Amino acid sequence: MTDLVKNTSVAKYFNNSLIIPERSEKIQILVDALRLASLDNEIKSYTLFIPDDCERYGFSEGYHDLSVLLHFLADMLEE
Repeated sequence: MTDLVKNTSVAKYFNNSLIIPERSEKIQILVDALRLASLDNEIKSYTLFIPDDCERYGFSEGYHDLSVLLHFLADMLEE
């Protein structure tokens, strides 16, 4: 058993299998807020520049629409 599983208080076991808890209410609030913000006309007017060195974090260099990035982040949190 890994340390992560041993130290996770929300983990429950049934027949030696890990049952992953449902997404927390805080995550759902964050997802909803990100989606709401992505629809705002003021935020739609912003462009975000991601520099070259952020590729190591999985972001591609360039100018990106902030509202699209916020919606994308909300989608990733739901996965």
